[in-house]
Amino acid sequence: MDKKDSHKGKIDAILIKGKRYCDPDFSAKQLSEELGVSASQLSRILKDEYGMTYTDIVHYQRVQDAIRHLRDQRFAPYSIDDIGRLVGFKNRQSFFTAFKKVSGTTPERIRQRELF
Repeated sequence: MDKKDSHKGKIDAILIKGKRYCDPDFSAKQLSEELGVSASQLSRILKDEYGMTYTDIVHYQRVQDAIRHLRDQRFAPYSIDDIGRLVGFKNRQSFFTAFKKVSGTTPERIRQRELF
């Protein structure tokens, strides 16, 4: 396994499997420190391995979680804003902007589709 593969495995373990993307305060700088690489190296690794920036990866993961929650009846009592906070967004505007960019629709539409 080359160095790049080991970085991708570590990134997956920390950011995705460890659900650090749900922590609104976990930053690319913290991830680079945990990996023992510079911020510019991390940026290059993410672009090469994922084809995305740190923010794009985090938003993608958060939106996927939000979609699962919006479709899950156990989360029906939660407001859409609650779900946004639950998956790591600090405010409604950033949640809705990222949600629309990633999914092409709104959280309300996802939730409404599941009610019928």
